[in-house]
Amino acid sequence: MKVFITDGNLRSTLAAVRSLGRVGVFVGTGNEERGMIAGASKYCREALIYPSPVLEPERFQFFLREQLTARGYTHLLPMSDVTVQLVAPLKSHLAPGITIMAEGPEALSRVQDKAAMLSLAGRVNVAVPRYTTGCDPDSLLRFADSVGFPVVIKPCRSRQYLEGAWREGSVTYAHTPEELIAKYQAACRLIPDPLVQEKIAGEGRGVFLLMWKGDVKAAFCHRRLREKPPWGGLSVLSESLPLDRALVERSAALLREVPWNGPAMVEYKFDTRDGEAKLMEVNGRFWGSLQLAIDAGIDFPAIYYRLSCGEDVPPQLEYRAGVKSRWLLGDLDSLVTRLRSSEQQQRLYYSPVSRLRACADFCHFFGKDLHYDVLSIRDLGPGWQELKQYIPLNLRLLLFPTLAGDAGGKPS
Repeated sequence: MKVFITDGNLRSTLAAVRSLGRVGVFVGTGNEERGMIAGASKYCREALIYPSPVLEPERFQFFLREQLTARGYTHLLPMSDVTVQLVAPLKSHLAPGITIMAEGPEALSRVQDKAAMLSLAGRVNVAVPRYTTGCDPDSLLRFADSVGFPVVIKPCRSRQYLEGAWREGSVTYAHTPEELIAKYQAACRLIPDPLVQEKIAGEGRGVFLLMWKGDVKAAFCHRRLREKPPWGGLSVLSESLPLDRALVERSAALLREVPWNGPAMVEYKFDTRDGEAKLMEVNGRFWGSLQLAIDAGIDFPAIYYRLSCGEDVPPQLEYRAGVKSRWLLGDLDSLVTRLRSSEQQQRLYYSPVSRLRACADFCHFFGKDLHYDVLSIRDLGPGWQELKQYIPLNLRLLLFPTLAGDAGGKPS
């Protein structure tokens, strides 16, 4: 058996490559550029350069159709929002010779639509933030008056193919009526019908699930301790939590409504006002903090692979709580952003700390059950490769600060 995993420069891809490689599977990965972190792993047997899924989506699909069969691959696992959308329509073209480890276009389109999932959540007793979409200026201002500033503006889809090009939306915050109108109109020009939500102050938590024919085959709960940017975004330090069976069941019920088959992360924030878990979004793919679940004892990629091979795998729900996973260079970015943040940005923090305390927290490099998702003494190549990418990029940002863009936060 040979598994090809796309997006070789993602941390989730590295986690999957290590997972499957450790159990003896021939694993290959690919990216549009050389120097991918997953390709530097000792568990990666083949690293390929393919056409850019963003700039040349049709050529990327052609590459998969031609090269994977020619190279003897039996499984294809896409990892990003873009590649899962491009791979989903290929099921009929590549089957039965290659098993595509992804959902079909209809289910994928539904789960990637944040507004649709918030609407669906009401059917299965999952709480959601107050939100609106498709608004004129007067309606927007009335909504903001009802929930209070700041309000959150986010795209309904993180990445969407429109008018022959991929568009990527980002999460932004509006603190005044004028800012709300301007940012909403700018978001509409990028991806139509963005969501406008009340801002939920609270701890970010995720429920990781592997659904298979309506059953939960694996489940895992975690919380975000630090994020990039600090007011909400990608997890840079996270911790496993004891299994919240009630939240897992509500999350599974939501995915059954789609219906969904495969891995998904259901993301929540625990509202400090009422202690209730409010749905933020659903990611219909493997997630950035995948390595945390593996380190804690739930090897999602290996389980998914076994299910895809037709094995009857019993549900796996037992793991260690209190395990932490750290993305060191992402954590460094988060610290720098915190040190440079404005007063307005600091008001967005769920758990504000002083700059001195933030520096002290960053310097805790060792601890019980603390793991690093890229750095590994048993697999040194990915950490070195990431550092080689990081230094030149940040030198360019230091010399040309405008390249950093608006640090509003990226959907994750």
